[in-house]
Amino acid sequence: MSIGMNMSLLRRALCTLLLALSLTSLPAAAADLAYRDQLLKEAVEKRLWEQRPWQILLHYKKTLAGETISRISDPNFFLSPTGRTDPAAELSATLAAFFRPEAPDGEHPICRFPARLAWLSGELSIDPSRLPAALCSEQQEQIRTVDARAAVLVFPVGHINSPASMFGHTLLRIDGPSKSNLISYAVNYAADATDANGFLYAFKGLSGLYKGYYSLMPYYQKVKEYSDLEHRDMWEYRLRLTREEVDKLLLHALELQRIASDYYFLDENCSYNLLFLIEAARPTLHLSDRTGLLVHPTNTIEIAKDSGILDEAVYRPSQGARIVKIASLLDEERQQAALDVAQGTRHPGSVTAAPGTEQDKREVLDLAAELVQLRLARKELEQDAYSKLYLKILAERSALGTGSEAAYAVAPPAPPDAGHHTSKIGLGGGVRRGEWYGALHLQPEFHSLLDPDQGYLKGAQIKFFDTLVDYVPETGRPRLRSLHLLDILSTAPRDRFFKPYSWKVAAGWDTEVMEDGRDSLVFRLNSGGGLARRSPFGGILYGLAELSVDGGKHLRGTVAAAPGLSVGVLEQVGDWWKIHLEGSAFFYLVGDDRTSLKATLSQNFRLAQQQSLSLSLSLGDVSGHTVSEQSLLWNYYF
Repeated sequence: MSIGMNMSLLRRALCTLLLALSLTSLPAAAADLAYRDQLLKEAVEKRLWEQRPWQILLHYKKTLAGETISRISDPNFFLSPTGRTDPAAELSATLAAFFRPEAPDGEHPICRFPARLAWLSGELSIDPSRLPAALCSEQQEQIRTVDARAAVLVFPVGHINSPASMFGHTLLRIDGPSKSNLISYAVNYAADATDANGFLYAFKGLSGLYKGYYSLMPYYQKVKEYSDLEHRDMWEYRLRLTREEVDKLLLHALELQRIASDYYFLDENCSYNLLFLIEAARPTLHLSDRTGLLVHPTNTIEIAKDSGILDEAVYRPSQGARIVKIASLLDEERQQAALDVAQGTRHPGSVTAAPGTEQDKREVLDLAAELVQLRLARKELEQDAYSKLYLKILAERSALGTGSEAAYAVAPPAPPDAGHHTSKIGLGGGVRRGEWYGALHLQPEFHSLLDPDQGYLKGAQIKFFDTLVDYVPETGRPRLRSLHLLDILSTAPRDRFFKPYSWKVAAGWDTEVMEDGRDSLVFRLNSGGGLARRSPFGGILYGLAELSVDGGKHLRGTVAAAPGLSVGVLEQVGDWWKIHLEGSAFFYLVGDDRTSLKATLSQNFRLAQQQSLSLSLSLGDVSGHTVSEQSLLWNYYF
């Protein structure tokens, strides 16, 4: 047979095949559209958009006016132009989108919204063979890699020298079949915030100017970030979910990847938004409905715990906590030896050759090994230099035997759910300049330096809208004593291994004594920085250089500025008694001519988890006018 005849037969066969495909595709497409319309009709008849699983998957909530709106603002999350406020329209658009023609790998709605597809398939008994063939390579690879079996709620505690981290954080860990949690995956929601300035961070966070993003990443990356770089302890609470429920959680996490929403510091934050993922796993839970106006990680942990879905907490100390523990076993000379080895100025072999017990030498080299890892995390060492130094330390350490690892165990502090609630009201009274008054103190947010430490970051204070109102019977009217819009204080102890700076920033109204001795309400911006150390009793000693800028009608120049100095000591005397002694001096150089000296002794007595008594005694002198004040308040946390 000739080549020309072969080519003719080939062309004829190809045309026949294309014709057959074209003839069969038209009825199939028509059948798909009819099937789509059938599903849409059934969904309308069942009013599926009103069911709780759909409301959860779209993060719908009712406003105070009774309108429905999704807490997600990213238009990429919605298939209907009105989908953010119209659950019915979004459901119809979703069903219709599942029947769109084929799209590039991963871009078809079947790939983008697997949790919606799974739920609608169950409710409408959707035949997958009648859906378009969507290519979802990335999604399938993620599901295969994660291999979800269990889920864990993780709480990294606050980081004292970062305003973005003082409240702590929550994320979800999805565990696979491996015994090592480090190769699990983490579902995270966080603000895209890099501002280190406390004022700027607070303003943007309160006003929703940050965008929050969902992400799915290897868990070891978060462990490294929190426990090594930021030295943050972590608490882990296993969720009592079935494997099927964990699959639902993962599917919803996949469709939230790279989706943004407006991030609000006090309510729509990491903790609140992760509650939707747990509810997606088990829609009968009403976790997000139980939050109040203000939401924080400790609030969500308490809500989840009360729902019965959390196991007991497991404590994971940070590398910083481990270093502090090992260092506590050594005297100053051996601590310095470990630091010298870690900095490469002393050979590890000199430790094994020095006098002392085997355990002493083990502790020095173990501490040196931890410090070298810390230097790598801080990027003080390149990988090659780190490897060479670390291997030298390990070589010397291996010759000393195993030793007792139990000696390095870090005692778990009180877990986050053991702490007080994040809002406080105080009732009581006092005497100022010999005049009795009643007092109402409202602290909507979050934790003051004098509040009980259990479950909170020691030495840190962050408050918003802290308000004190008093009532003097002789005047017959209430009086605003102070209103602090923002008040952040970080007293971070330094030692030979960690050298953070302490700092403060505050803005609001305070009652101050003027040059003529009268009380006057002034608006104050105050900021400062300094150093802190651990006291011999386990507390914190600190000193700060400060600058205050005041504004008020009774100031000589309306606006006044004063440099100043404050020193203090903070001691936790047992679980129930806390003491704060502080002295300050301010010297007005611009806009006024005052010298303000003040000493205050404050004490807090913890009565129960949500109750305390606070006693304050202060004595001040302003340009020769002596002012004394004593107050006693009963505090209730809610």
